[in-house]
Amino acid sequence: MVAETGRKTRVTTSASAQETAILAAASDEFSSVGARRANIDEVAKAAGVSRSTLYRRFPNKDSLLLAVANDAFEKGLSRLEEAVEGLGPSEAVVAAFTAGAEMVHTDPLLRRMVLEDVELRTITAATMSGLFIEMVTARVASTLRRAGAQMPDDELSEAVDLHVRLVISFLEVPSAEPGRQTVEYAQHLAATYLAPMIR
Repeated sequence: MVAETGRKTRVTTSASAQETAILAAASDEFSSVGARRANIDEVAKAAGVSRSTLYRRFPNKDSLLLAVANDAFEKGLSRLEEAVEGLGPSEAVVAAFTAGAEMVHTDPLLRRMVLEDVELRTITAATMSGLFIEMVTARVASTLRRAGAQMPDDELSEAVDLHVRLVISFLEVPSAEPGRQTVEYAQHLAATYLAPMIR
C-alpha cells in the first residue's frame, strides 16, 4: 500500500517490501553515480520511505552498498543456475562463465562494481570473505553435481573453490587489456582451462 503525504509518496507496506524498495532504489543510485556521489536522501525518496526508516535498516552508506552487492550476487547466482539447466557439467561451466561475463557487461550495477568504479570494488571486496567463498563453492558444486559431475565430492569442491577464487581475482583486479574484458574471452577461458577440470 502506498500513501500520499502531500510532498512525496511513502511506502506503507511491510518491512520486507520497504527493504526491497530501498535496495532497488540504492542499486539505481549506485549504478548511476557510484559510491562516492551516492546520496542516501535520494535513495530514501526514490524508495518512498523516510530517511529514519532507511537508517534503521542500513546505518550508513557502506552497509547499504554491501546489502545491494549481496542482493546483486544472489540474483546473479540464481541467473547462472538458470543458464546451466539441462547442460552437462563441462557445458555448464562454460555457460555459467559466459552468462556471468554477459551480466557484468549488461547489468549497470555489476558493470560499475566490476569494471568502472574502484571505490565500489574496494568496499564490496569485504563480501569476498572465506565464508562467502565457502557458500558459493557449495552452491556451485551442488549445481554441477545435478548437471552430472561424477568426480568425488572432495575433488569437485576443490575444483569449484579454485574457479570461485579465479572469478573473485578477475573481479577485484580486472585485466587492463580491453580484449580480456569481453564475453568471448571469458567463454574462451572457461572452455579451454576450467571446463576440463570438471568431470
